[in-house]
Amino acid sequence: MENRQVAARVDSSVIYREDMAIVGIDPSALEKWIEDELLAALAVQRGLENARKSRLLQERARQLYLRDELLSSIYRRIPFPDSSDVFRYMNSDSLAYLVERHYYQILVSNEEAADSIHERLALGESFQITAERLSIGQKAGIGGDLGFLTAGELIMYGVPRGHAVIEGLGNVTYTSYGWHIFLVDEIRPLEDTSRVVRSLADDIYRQRMVAARDSLLEIAASSREVYFDSMLIHSTGQYFDDIDNTDGREAE
Repeated sequence: MENRQVAARVDSSVIYREDMAIVGIDPSALEKWIEDELLAALAVQRGLENARKSRLLQERARQLYLRDELLSSIYRRIPFPDSSDVFRYMNSDSLAYLVERHYYQILVSNEEAADSIHERLALGESFQITAERLSIGQKAGIGGDLGFLTAGELIMYGVPRGHAVIEGLGNVTYTSYGWHIFLVDEIRPLEDTSRVVRSLADDIYRQRMVAARDSLLEIAASSREVYFDSMLIHSTGQYFDDIDNTDGREAE
């Protein structure tokens, strides 16, 4: 241990040269590490350290490190789909991947507004004019015109299949982006196959990674006792208010 070369030190806190690559510390960041360690030492000196919080953060950092090591080792073994994989997938759902639809979209931030707009559209209000006035989507300025896309490309962004494989005016649907209303005014055979193959290959690869992660979770949970307080989901705000009212320190 005495022969190890020190890269940086603040009192007893040391970074050795041989350890820098292991933890991903670039030599240019050593001065920043020293500054951070000096400030951390001063915080301890002034009694600002919560020993329990420090321990929990260390455990969390170790948890994330081990999680990433495991997932990386598995993800490296997952093959990226080739064109035959993609075409097989596309042929399994021709309505979603082998035809293009000319989509228009209205995107709003709440369900009530979406329902009200949809009701007016169903009664004949102009979709494009309404999109220009009310949509928060990027294409609102051109009447919500998304151009020709496959339904599968919308599905990749979280749109449920039943709300993407449509003709005419679709129903209100929700994704992480907000509340959507889609209109399709034309359907044609897929023309830009290469575009869809590229994006779908990425999506299939992501699906494979998700499936691999789910499988690992199932294996891990099968031999371990797991408890989750579901009530916290409904009382998170009050829970953290209660925690904030304590100092969070362990008994001396």
